[in-house]
Formats: sequence, C-alpha cells, structure tokens
Amino acid sequence: MEKEFFPIGRLVKPHGVMGKMKLEYFGEDLTQFSFYREVLIEDRTGKLQPYDVLEATPQPPRILLRLKGVERVEDVMPLLGKEVLVRKEALPELGEGEYYWFEILGMGVETEEGQKIGTVKEIIPTPAHDVYVVEGKRGEIYLPVIEGVVRSIDRKKGVIRVIRMEGLWEKEDEV
Repeated sequence: MEKEFFPIGRLVKPHGVMGKMKLEYFGEDLTQFSFYREVLIEDRTGKLQPYDVLEATPQPPRILLRLKGVERVEDVMPLLGKEVLVRKEALPELGEGEYYWFEILGMGVETEEGQKIGTVKEIIPTPAHDVYVVEGKRGEIYLPVIEGVVRSIDRKKGVIRVIRMEGLWEKEDEV
C-alpha cells in the first residue's frame, strides 16, 4: 500500500507566548514550505489532526510557524517533538532528475549488469552531494550520488542502477 502522508518537518520549540513555534524543515529550501496550506500532526491518541497554516516565515535554519487553533504557548507544548506531515498530493512537483527521499529509501540497488548490491536504508546529505547508505550482504556500502556512480533511478521498478567504482564495493558484495 502506498503511503498517503509524508513528514516534512518536526516541531522543535515554542516562539514567544502567542502560539508560534519553530519547525525543523526536512527540505533544502525553506521557501518551499509556502506550498503547504494544511499540515497534519499526530494528537495524543495517535490520530492525525489537520491544521491550516496561517504563517510560515523562514528563519534559517528553521521556519517560524503559526497554525490555526494554536494560539498560546500552552497549545504549542503538546505538539513539540511531533513530525509535521502533508498529503502526498500537496508535495510540489519535482524537476527532471529530482527525487524525494521517501522515494529513494527502500529502493534496490544493482549494477548495470543486473547484479544486486542491496537496499537504500539511509541518505546522508553532504554539501557536495547526497550519499546513499546501502545495506548489502556484507554490511553497509556508501554510494556517492554522482553521475559517475548513479546511472539511473527507476521509480516504477524501485531500482537504482549504478556503475562499480573502485573502492566502493567488491565483487563479493554483488548477488
């Protein structure tokens, strides 16, 4: 079953006493948050509650957020530490060659010849490029997401095709 809701941030602390809070945004560009009109946050019972976004002001490295119905610091406190989610259809369209992390996590990784290497279990962002942490048969393999290594990403098949670069993995890692 395909997921319907996706985390885009985490509420980390209140800002003042009038219901504003600071959000650690999971995206790269803080201004992208302006696409979202409604967010969902899990309540005490585990049910997702919708909130209208009244204000979202980039305040690097975070976003200053104000939600409808959250008007006092006392309203903010139970929300702290919670992930902020959005519906899949609310996510902005990406350009060619761009992917959401949730699409990459769990994908299989194989060589151009079809030899399986493992599954993406984590993504490490770096200033130069992301690094996919692939769980293989002999442990973790760290794949730099660069043109010389990652050849293609097939969303439909859930497969990332890579070229073997000396030192990244050994022939014994391939299945």
